[in-house]
Amino acid sequence: MAKRKRILLALVGLVVVAGAYTWFFGAATMFALEARYAGWKMPVVNKTPVELTDTSVSKEPGQMFTYSGYQFELPWPVEVGKTKQVSPTSVVIAFRSGNALWFSKVPPKEFVGEFLALSKGDSSGLRQLYGDEALRSDYSLINLVLGTTPQEIGVFSNRRQAAGGPMLLAIKGIMIPSGGETGIFRVRTGKFQGFQYGDPKSRPRTIDIEVFADDGGLAFLFAQREKGPVSAITQGEINRVLQSVRKTP
Repeated sequence: MAKRKRILLALVGLVVVAGAYTWFFGAATMFALEARYAGWKMPVVNKTPVELTDTSVSKEPGQMFTYSGYQFELPWPVEVGKTKQVSPTSVVIAFRSGNALWFSKVPPKEFVGEFLALSKGDSSGLRQLYGDEALRSDYSLINLVLGTTPQEIGVFSNRRQAAGGPMLLAIKGIMIPSGGETGIFRVRTGKFQGFQYGDPKSRPRTIDIEVFADDGGLAFLFAQREKGPVSAITQGEINRVLQSVRKTP
């Protein structure tokens, strides 16, 4: 009888503990498992931005390119007649090497607007989850997204972090371009700051860069062949383009 009573008490204790765990940590566990699944399904979400250590600047002969109110230097010969405007604010520049550069102007807070549109007209919930500072600019919001990893979302995370994290991870997995698998870097030039997706040393097919200022942003997409005789785009050449960006006088 005593043995049966001990077993019954043990079972009751387990039920109580399990109930308490579900009450206090059930939602957090669900969010943590969701975050771990995202990390397994999309390994790139485990990456976070690091400082760019290669600050070299190419000294190769180049030419100034002007478009849509901005100008910058190109350290490669342009293929005459093959530059194509693809939208009122976007242009594709072809180089004799076979590589290319897509350049675009981005309106201020474009990403923030798309993010808030997820709320279907009522952004109060998103503001409570992520705070007004994160929604102040595209740079602030993207910085929050890129800085979120599955490891930060656990059973003992606060409700705000546990509930908001999986959504950021899903967005992160979608928004990081394929080149970002080789590295994500912080970049700064003049009044702009942003992110570079892709390590030139790994010769990814594309290297995407987004930089932001208070009055809008700029996007650069450097495209190249992953293999072949054509010279790979170097970090020094990318830095040459970025460091020379200016508004047209």
